[in-house]
Amino acid sequence: MRRLVLPICIVTAVFVATAVAPARAFDPRCPFATEDRARTLAERAAAFLRNKGAAIALPVFTARREGFGAGDLYVFVFDLEGTLVASGGWPDQVGSRLPGDQLAGRYGPFLGIAESKRGRGWVHYSWYSPCTRTMQPKMSYIIRVGDYLVGVGVYKIPGV
Repeated sequence: MRRLVLPICIVTAVFVATAVAPARAFDPRCPFATEDRARTLAERAAAFLRNKGAAIALPVFTARREGFGAGDLYVFVFDLEGTLVASGGWPDQVGSRLPGDQLAGRYGPFLGIAESKRGRGWVHYSWYSPCTRTMQPKMSYIIRVGDYLVGVGVYKIPGV
């Protein structure tokens, strides 16, 4: 009986320690995106939305199907009122609205992209990373497609 108690205690201690360990700055199962990959995916997502329409594209983006998400690289879409209508990174937040300071202001001019002549560009802000589980500086490439803003971002991790 004593022989069983020690191994069970050791296994339990290892399991508990693993479950409560803080997130690492880099998890090899969750590779970080590059600016080029983010921009390329945003352009592909914008074309997909233009060609297929919102009824098909938005659920595909949120489900991360058809190559629209890997690791910390995912597509998100806002309408022009700032409501999140698709998100491969935070599907439970679809339907929520951006705070006013994230629509235009210190966290980045999301709607400024929509009003610009080019209708596309990089926005800099802070966002919670699904990979590190911490707030991280982030930049996203945003493209206006009709009444939507399609974006894909890159977490800027110092030292990685």
